[in-house]
Amino acid sequence: MGVRITGIDTPLGGISWEYTEAEKNSIQEIFFFLESKRLLVNPIEMEVKSWCEQSALEIKNRIVFILAKNQFSDDTKNSLRTMITACNDFLDDVSKVDQTGIIYKNHNGDWENATFSSSMKKFRKVFRDNINALSLRYDLTFHKTIPEEY
Repeated sequence: MGVRITGIDTPLGGISWEYTEAEKNSIQEIFFFLESKRLLVNPIEMEVKSWCEQSALEIKNRIVFILAKNQFSDDTKNSLRTMITACNDFLDDVSKVDQTGIIYKNHNGDWENATFSSSMKKFRKVFRDNINALSLRYDLTFHKTIPEEY
């Protein structure tokens, strides 16, 4: 599982433990990859639907690959599976967007296409929440900001 026992208390105490470096390094690898993804961290005024779809597929595939080659705790598996589901949901939602090419933001700072806007907000929230949980669990820092407003 990647857990190292660091202490045992007696007579009525518990066990102290920590994650091994391999598990922590794998989460760090995911963080490095996610920090590079515009779909998550780019607060720009426009997006291209096909690029967003490609990015979501790349994110999903990378997380699946890392999840398959490592043994993580149940909490970590749940976080990673939730992110994979968010990728699938995003792809399903964005497939309903008829607009091709560039999707711009409107004068209110939201995406001009309501379906795209909703999809983007849900996707980013799931990743923001799970990255925060993984950061705390593994004492790691995610060095980019995932925008909350869109």
